[in-house]
Amino acid sequence: MRWIILLAIGSGITGCSSLTPTENGVLGGGALGGVTGALIGKSLGNTGAGAAIGAGVGAVAGGVTGNAVEQAENKAVARATFQQQQQAARQLGLTDVVQMAQGKVSDPVIIGQIRTTGSRYNLSTTDIQWLKDNGVSDAVVMEMQQTASRPAPVVYARQRPVYVVEEPVFVGPPPPVVGVGFYHGRRW
Repeated sequence: MRWIILLAIGSGITGCSSLTPTENGVLGGGALGGVTGALIGKSLGNTGAGAAIGAGVGAVAGGVTGNAVEQAENKAVARATFQQQQQAARQLGLTDVVQMAQGKVSDPVIIGQIRTTGSRYNLSTTDIQWLKDNGVSDAVVMEMQQTASRPAPVVYARQRPVYVVEEPVFVGPPPPVVGVGFYHGRRW
């Protein structure tokens, strides 16, 4: 019996890597709930019923918890994908650089645009020749080559605004002082 309990708890804790967090939660919760239910059921005289009820309740609870974890992971992946797409949309392509150079935009402005957009290039010899043939200066080409060895830009999530609600302050006369006194002696 001890080996079965340890096996059920171990499988519930480790889970399977090929299963989703929801499925792992159902399995782990069901196993843990079944063992717990069996132990409680044994003390009440019906091990099988306790195990069945515990497994059902544990599976539902584990499934709900696993689903919450899975949803959080899915949101994080979606947020990261969206941020990467936004970053990629901002990057300058080779034709953008050529258009700026042919439009008589100065080298410092083109280089500044490359840096602020986080554009990265891994230029081939054909790319370099094409850029030079289309009027891009050596300074801009060298800046583009240097972007290949720079670390990728970090995208920070926008923080939610914090609202501070202050409680009202009432200004007025002080409250009356009320007291209770005792007198021992003659009355007038």
